[in-house]
Amino acid sequence: MQLPPRGTVDALPRRVLMQHRSEAIQPSSWTLTEPALPLRRGVMAALAMATTALGIHWLTALLGGGGIDALEGLVIAAFSVTFGFSCIAFWTMMAGIALRLSGRHPVTLQRGAPAAEDAPPLARTALVMPAYNEDMGDVVHCLMSTLQSLRDTGQSEAFDCFLLSDSNDPAQREREREAMARLQRRFPTGPGLYYRARDENTGRKPGNIRDFCERWGAGYEFMVVLDADSRMTGEALLTLVRRMVANPQAGIIQTVPLPVGQRTVLGRFQQLAASLHARHIANGLAFWQGNSTNYWGHNAIIRIADFKACCGLSPLPGRPPLGGDIMSHDYVEAGLMRRAGRSVYVLPEIGGSFEGMPGNFIDDLKRERRWCQGNLQHLRLLTGRGWRPVTRLNFLLGGLAYLTAPLWLLMISAGILDAVVSPDQGRWVNAATTRPDTVVPLIGLSLMVLFLPRLIGIALATREQRGYGRRWSLLRGSLLELGFGILRSPLMMVLYSGFILRILAGRPARWDTSLRGRRRIPAREAWRLGTPIAAGALTVGLTVAMGAPSLLPWLLPALAGPLLFPLFLQVTSLLAPAWLPATPAESRRLVPVNPIAVGRSPRPSAASVCPPPAEDYRPMPLQPLSIPAGRA
Repeated sequence: MQLPPRGTVDALPRRVLMQHRSEAIQPSSWTLTEPALPLRRGVMAALAMATTALGIHWLTALLGGGGIDALEGLVIAAFSVTFGFSCIAFWTMMAGIALRLSGRHPVTLQRGAPAAEDAPPLARTALVMPAYNEDMGDVVHCLMSTLQSLRDTGQSEAFDCFLLSDSNDPAQREREREAMARLQRRFPTGPGLYYRARDENTGRKPGNIRDFCERWGAGYEFMVVLDADSRMTGEALLTLVRRMVANPQAGIIQTVPLPVGQRTVLGRFQQLAASLHARHIANGLAFWQGNSTNYWGHNAIIRIADFKACCGLSPLPGRPPLGGDIMSHDYVEAGLMRRAGRSVYVLPEIGGSFEGMPGNFIDDLKRERRWCQGNLQHLRLLTGRGWRPVTRLNFLLGGLAYLTAPLWLLMISAGILDAVVSPDQGRWVNAATTRPDTVVPLIGLSLMVLFLPRLIGIALATREQRGYGRRWSLLRGSLLELGFGILRSPLMMVLYSGFILRILAGRPARWDTSLRGRRRIPAREAWRLGTPIAAGALTVGLTVAMGAPSLLPWLLPALAGPLLFPLFLQVTSLLAPAWLPATPAESRRLVPVNPIAVGRSPRPSAASVCPPPAEDYRPMPLQPLSIPAGRA
C-alpha cells in the first residue's frame, strides 16, 4: 500500500484539502450521519423533564401538607437539581440499552457494521503517548501489547509511535531511553518508534501534545492519543483511522476505554461496573449528542490539522484552583472543536480499547479530586460566547457530577435537623410514615431511576455468557458490585463535598503522576485516614438515635458507607479473591497482552535510541475561551 510522503497532507492549503476530501470520499457504510438529531434531543429532554417533574410533585406533596416554609423550599430546590441530573443519566442509559437491543448504531441509527468492501484507505497516523515519571515496566507492557496487535494486522506501516516524555528526573529519562531502545529492537521493520523528552513540563499534558503537533504534526493526518496505561487492538486502530478518512467533517472520534488489569478488590469492582454499563452510557450519549459528544483525553483519534487550528488551550484568568491551567482539558478541547464547526463523535461499537486504573481508594481519590477541580473550572466557561448548546450542557453536567454531592448532603442534613429539633420528631418523618400514597411512589420512582438500568445491564451481560459457571460467576460478581456501589455512593457524597470545600478555600489539586500499581493500604494508614469521617458518621447516628429514633432506619443506608470508610480503605486495596470475576473482555482474552517479555538486555547507549523525525515547526495558536461579541 502506497502512503503519501510525510508532510504532503499539511502542505496543501486547508481549503483545497477539504475540497479534495469531499470529492474523494463518497458516502458509504463508513459515513457518519445524524438523522433526526433535534428530534432525539427533544424526546430525551421531554422524558428527563417529565420524570423530574413527577419526582418533584410527589416530594412537594409529601413535604407541603401544611404549606412550604423556607427550609422545605430549599430541600425541594436541591432535590430538583440532583434528581434531574439522575433522570438525565437514567434516560441516557435506557436509550443506550434500547439501541443495543435493537442492534442500531447510536449515531446513524443503521443496523449492521460498516461493510469491509467499503473500507477507505488508511492515512498516516501517529500514536502519541505523553508520559510523566511513569513506571516504565507498565508503559512497555502497554506499548508492546498495542504495537504487536497492530503489527499482526499487517498494516502497521501507516503508523508511527511517539513516547513524549515530560519526566523531570534524569534517571527516569534514562530508563525511558532504555525501554524505547529495547522496543525499537523488537520492532525493527515498523511501526516507527520515537522518543522525545521536553526540558520543561509547560502546560502539562495539553502542552505536551501541543509541542508534538507543532514539531511533527505536519507529517501526519491523524494522531491517536494514548495514556501511559492505554492498550488498543490493531483492529480498533485501523477502524478509527478508516472512520476518520470516511468522515472529513470529524475532528475527534472517541472510543470507550474499558479499565482492565487491576487485581485488587477495588479494581475488580470498578472494572466490572465499567464493563457492564459504560457502553450503555456511551450509546445513550452518542444517541442524543450526535456530533457534539465529549473527548475523554485518550484512546481517541484526532485530525491534527483541525486540532492545531482550533484547540490551542488558553489558561483561565486568575489563580488556581479555579483559574490557571484547565485540569479537565479534554472537555474544553471538544468544545473548541465544535465551536469551529468540526464534529466530535463517540463510537461505542469500536471494541478493543482499554486502560488501567488505580488499585486503591487513596490513589483513586487523588484522581477524582483533580477531575473535580477541572469540572468546576468548566462552570466558569458557561457564560462564554461561541460555545454550542450541547457543549454548555456538557460543562454543566460535568460540574453537577460533583456539585450534586453537597446538595444531597444538604437535603439529608435538613431532614436530620427537622427530626431532631422538632418536638414531634420531625414533620417529614411523620409524613413519610402516615402518607404511604405519596412516599411509596416517590421511593419507587427514585429506586427505578437509580437501579433499573443497572439491573438490565447485569441481566444482559449475564445472558451473553456461555456456560452456567460463567453466568453464575458474573451474576454473583455483578450483584456484589451493585451492593458495593450502594455503600460507596454516600461515602463519595461526603468526600466530594470535602473536595469542593477545599477548592473554594483556594487549595488546588496537584497534577502528579497517576498511580496505577497495586499498592496495599496498611491497617494503620486506613484507620488514620478514615477515622474522621467514620467518627462523624457515628456521631450523627448516635444523635439521631437519641433525638429521633424513628428516623434512624431511613438514615442507615446513608451512614453505612462513611461508618465503614476505614475498612473500605484497607479491604479494597487487597488482592481480590479468585471467586470475584474478571471482566468479560479479560475472561474471553480480548485484551491485547505483551506476548514477549522485554527483558533486561545489555544497556543501550542513548545514541542507540532512534531520534524523532526531522521537525517541521508550525505554531499552534492559542484560542480564546470566549469569542468577542463581534465574532460570535
